[in-house]
Amino acid sequence: MSSSAEAADEAPSVHAVQAKWQKYWADNDTFLAGGAEDTRPRKFVLAMFPYPSGDLHMGHAENYLYSDIVARFWRHRGHNVLNPIGWDSFGLPAENAAIRRGADPREWTYQNIAQQKEGFKAYGVSFDWSRELHTSDPEYYHWNQWLFLQLHERGLAYRKKSPVNWCPNDQTVLANEQVVDGRCERCGAEVIKKKLTQWYFKITDYADRLLDDLNQLEGRWPHKVLQMQRNWIGRSIGADVDFRIEGREEPVTVFSTRPDTLHGATFFVVAPDADLAAELVADAPAEVQERFSTYLSEVQKTTDIDRQATDRPKTGVFLERYAINPVNGERMPIWAADYVLADYGHGAVMAVPAHDQRDLDFARAFDLPVKVVVDTTAPITGAMPVIEVDADGVPIDTGAASLDEQHPSVTGVALTGDGRLINSGELNGLSKRNAIARTIEQLQSNGNGRAAKNYRLRDWLISRQRYWGTPIPMLHHEDGHVSPVPADQLPVKLPSVEGLDLSPRGTSPLGAAESWVRTVDPVSGEPVLRDPDTMDTFVDSSWYFLRFLSPNSDQVAFDPAEADRWAPVDSYVGGVEHAILHLLYARSSPRSSSTWA
Repeated sequence: MSSSAEAADEAPSVHAVQAKWQKYWADNDTFLAGGAEDTRPRKFVLAMFPYPSGDLHMGHAENYLYSDIVARFWRHRGHNVLNPIGWDSFGLPAENAAIRRGADPREWTYQNIAQQKEGFKAYGVSFDWSRELHTSDPEYYHWNQWLFLQLHERGLAYRKKSPVNWCPNDQTVLANEQVVDGRCERCGAEVIKKKLTQWYFKITDYADRLLDDLNQLEGRWPHKVLQMQRNWIGRSIGADVDFRIEGREEPVTVFSTRPDTLHGATFFVVAPDADLAAELVADAPAEVQERFSTYLSEVQKTTDIDRQATDRPKTGVFLERYAINPVNGERMPIWAADYVLADYGHGAVMAVPAHDQRDLDFARAFDLPVKVVVDTTAPITGAMPVIEVDADGVPIDTGAASLDEQHPSVTGVALTGDGRLINSGELNGLSKRNAIARTIEQLQSNGNGRAAKNYRLRDWLISRQRYWGTPIPMLHHEDGHVSPVPADQLPVKLPSVEGLDLSPRGTSPLGAAESWVRTVDPVSGEPVLRDPDTMDTFVDSSWYFLRFLSPNSDQVAFDPAEADRWAPVDSYVGGVEHAILHLLYARSSPRSSSTWA
């Protein structure tokens, strides 16, 4: 035998080398983060924790290789590095897989976790395994429930009835962020609208802070991610305008970014699925009610994204009711139309067809008046021109021919540019900017409007009609009121699946777990029902990076002293598909990430 062949026979196998170093790392706690006594500079390196869907795949390898490289780099530079690992182990995929196999979601989930854990160890990722967590453990979701109670106590967790996104395949509601191009981000089914009473987190109270604090992340997070969040929050500045409705005691408030164009409002549009629309047709003639009911049924089959598409033909129903324009007293016919959404602003808009393309398309479809109130041909710098207009609002001075040629009724194109106000009483001649300010002053002075902001962001809908998630710690009483489970009674644990049908059917399987759902209020002693819904799994992942700091504590969700030592996260690795999901929700936490890859 040659010497080279002998050397090859004597060389240790790859498996032997792997086993040697795995044992060394485990015996010597090589990758454990140092405690409070460790004076080395600290780095918190975090990868988005995996969902236990089966064995590891190359996507996992890529994601955790990046974070491992960063963690090893900083260790070699003499830093105390925290590189933890856990599993995002609640959720629909586990439940659906268990239903297909006739198995318990727990068994399926924890078998997958064991398999993935071995995979991670096999290719030597330098995790601190002493901090391993699973969001489906009661020790973890105890604190989801505790956080829910803190929010509820402060009015930030609440129930309301409203149109929600409904996945007909998974038979559960979805947050706006979980609808991608009109489809469920989990299963791809086309999402429909359904009116239900659900639990929400009031994240809109923090819309300004969520938006403005993005400036602090410039240069730390990718620009694309920051822009996606800015667009999703979508702050608009304008005015709330109160319109009187004939035959209705209370005015209806409409948000507009262009209150300067109020004199050009010629009709009023309400979302067909808004409560206001149902109220306005309640006393209408039977034929109007029938037309509206048929139209509403069609609208409810259409996604919000489709309703907002600019190239869709405009549809609507005249409700045979009228609103009064607060600046000129003109009667405006009220229409229900699907291009207005129930959860935008107040679910109604003033239509200014000369200066808004969607309003113009609707006006042309239904032969409604178009009134120009901004002369986009007039200069907006220098001295204000003297503008005379005819009865239709068209200037008759030297610029008349130019504007007449550009009139929306002729071109079919709305005039959205800057210019000088015309046909608007004392606003005539003002630039758009000055006219907006003057109009808001007039509205406030007359008591029929005020400056306002509006957001694309909506409150976070967290109820899910499925079993495999955190039970919502609320109790429903016979008289209809709802009370919290006392904090010292947490966690409210999931019952066994034995005897439960987990198949999606529109209501939570927990509602059928009689011995679990029927209980006694520990405060009053009266019989109550537990809330049958579970929390969205993005609640689990909105704060998990903080639980890594105190993973074994049964006293606190996380130790503030540990948060002061380690947070914010220094390097965060994950997919951009979470830019307006996990990353938005996580920024509501006390400590947010500083860099992201």
